[in-house]
Amino acid sequence: MLFVLQRHWRSLGKTLNPDDFTDAQTIAAISRITRGNFRLLERLFPQIERVLKINELQTITNDVVEAAASTLVIGVN
Repeated sequence: MLFVLQRHWRSLGKTLNPDDFTDAQTIAAISRITRGNFRLLERLFPQIERVLKINELQTITNDVVEAAASTLVIGVN
């Protein structure tokens, strides 16, 4: 999962540092929301990019991930 997240961060022009508290918290939020589902992860990142652009933010945070996830339709079993 970390490898995939690093690639997504790079595609947004960002650097993922798992030792940074903000990045670690964001990784945990993404893991919790996607539950390791890579298809959902692929749907989440365009929304993260959208939230960053709309709000003119530079950092992917837990709040950005939560806002992005709120726009997705995620089925619950």
